[in-house]
Amino acid sequence: DNRGDEDNISPPISWTGVPKNTESYVLIFESTKKSKNNDAGDENAPKAKTHWLLYDIPKEVTELREELSGNGASDVSRLGMKDDAGQAPVVVDPMGAVDGWVDPEIKAMQDMIHTAMDLSFDDANRAKEGATSFGGLNYRGPTRKDGSELVMKLYALSGRLDELKRGASKEEVVKAMKGKVLAMATLRGSL
Repeated sequence: DNRGDEDNISPPISWTGVPKNTESYVLIFESTKKSKNNDAGDENAPKAKTHWLLYDIPKEVTELREELSGNGASDVSRLGMKDDAGQAPVVVDPMGAVDGWVDPEIKAMQDMIHTAMDLSFDDANRAKEGATSFGGLNYRGPTRKDGSELVMKLYALSGRLDELKRGASKEEVVKAMKGKVLAMATLRGSL
């Protein structure tokens, strides 16, 4: 279960219909206690709690599997990586290296693949988790006793938030998103 008073694991999420120029995604999952003062701009309204904050999600990713994050563990940085990531692809030169001569086309292909792999392992090119309202970086589900309004927002961005390190606050992420938001989808629920 995805609640904080149960298994406390992230829920499965998927999306379609993204804008053509999308380069990355941001996901913000928050809850607000149900109140008469939940109107926008009301200074007495309860402050939202951030349960999960993901940014720099690769553009190729269109779903997050259940149990991606939670209970102090996370696979978020592996988003967009192939299941066999970490294994060097094999590009075979059918002629082999004869007398030290290597086919330049094969060499160029090997170099291109290894460069792409190196970039995928660079931490700056990976999805990151930001700070939650509970002092951690991993998913923290709402509890049944919260009686909360839940809001999950997914933003499609025209660029990455490379300037942000892992563990950025929601405020830092929102500030870095300015001028990059192509679209936003919202999912609402209650507990």
